[in-house]
Amino acid sequence: MLIQALLVALIATMSSWWVTHTITRTWLYPLWSGFLVALAMGEPIKGMMAAAYINLAYLGWITAGGTMPGNLMVAGVFGTALTLLSGADPKMAITFAVPFSMLGILTWQAYMTINSLWVHRADRYAEEGNLKGILLMNWIPSGILSFILNGIPAFLMVYYGGGFMKRLLASIPQSLVNGFNVVGALMPALGIAMLLDYIGKKNLIPYYLIGFFAATYLKLDIMAVTVFGALIAIIMYSKENLFSTKGGEA
Repeated sequence: MLIQALLVALIATMSSWWVTHTITRTWLYPLWSGFLVALAMGEPIKGMMAAAYINLAYLGWITAGGTMPGNLMVAGVFGTALTLLSGADPKMAITFAVPFSMLGILTWQAYMTINSLWVHRADRYAEEGNLKGILLMNWIPSGILSFILNGIPAFLMVYYGGGFMKRLLASIPQSLVNGFNVVGALMPALGIAMLLDYIGKKNLIPYYLIGFFAATYLKLDIMAVTVFGALIAIIMYSKENLFSTKGGEA
């Protein structure tokens, strides 16, 4: 359990550390961070299912002006870990993730506020022409702070919380568990609705309906629908490029 707790703590730190986001933005999303947590905890299939449910609920997630409706990084790591620790159905992952996501807003604000101290220090190093000092202030303190705010809580949760979470889940009435499952089933629909509202293009609605009916009535699995969707996107993109090229030549 110690190794698992350390690995989850590392994943929690990396998912919120800005440096990893410059390498790949996938660290933001539960589908990736939750999958890594699942691998670290030895349950990749169940953990991937839990992460997918969490990711669906946040499809329309966007930050603006330094604000966020929920901390997506915390939701993915903590929600997946709690689902696996408790032995709960993956459909309940969202009910675990949302409270941590709300709490994560506070930790994110603290993270950004405290990090401003290193920025001012880096400015002074820039005035002195100290390149090493600038790099130091941009990399090390923010990484340590991410470990304190995200890594340590994740470690404590995994290391000490397994037995506690199982006992807690066993003490919850079955009717309440069923209610959580219903809420968990509704949250992906909310995420999809947020995404459609965010896109806001009526001409894209038919493609959404094509995918829906292909999955519902033709019984195509998610992979098949995804491949068809990708092919349609490639065709549309190629046509737009072709028309823009011809227009430029004219």
